[in-house]
Amino acid sequence: ILAGATFSLYKSDGTKVASDLTTDAKGQISKDGLKPGDYYFVETAAPAGYDLNKDKQYKFTIAFQDIESAGKVVKVSATNGEKTGSVVLTKTDSDTNKVLAGATFDLYKADGTEVANDLTTNADGQINQDGLKPGEYYFVETAAPDGYSFDKDKHYDFTVELQTTAKVATVSATNAQKTGSVVLTKKDSDTGKVLAGATFDLYKADGTEV
Repeated sequence: ILAGATFSLYKSDGTKVASDLTTDAKGQISKDGLKPGDYYFVETAAPAGYDLNKDKQYKFTIAFQDIESAGKVVKVSATNGEKTGSVVLTKTDSDTNKVLAGATFDLYKADGTEVANDLTTNADGQINQDGLKPGEYYFVETAAPDGYSFDKDKHYDFTVELQTTAKVATVSATNAQKTGSVVLTKKDSDTGKVLAGATFDLYKADGTEV
């Protein structure tokens, strides 16, 4: 039930009968005093967050028997679709915050219904997905960029709000680089015998102590 939708009423020949008729809290418009004939409604303003069906005619007929039957009311049904929203997911390195291309995600509604699959982050580290009805959604990562690990069980949740004004949901996701190992072997320079007990500090090339 939608309040706040506005309609104009016309005869079938295009003669305007009434304008600025607005649905009430019950989602209804009542119009009395119509003579027998063919009519149609045209929506002129939709409720906030809903698409306007400006080109659709909601036709109905007032018949003579409707006039003669006490309390007879002709009913017309009209619907609006919710405006769709968008989401932007940005993928970054968890250590450096560098954006990461090549991460792949599937997109689901909160109830587990798949909306889209194989969505891949672009050169800006982003996925842009439009056409989402208001509601709860989540991303699941299916493949990380080369050299990075990911949590296949993690859900990146977000909400698409009713689009009373244009809003874009945002999601942040990170990957950690896969780790490697190093082995240092300490030997006597003359005999080649391995030496226990030597102590070292370990640094990155930029001088950061590890």
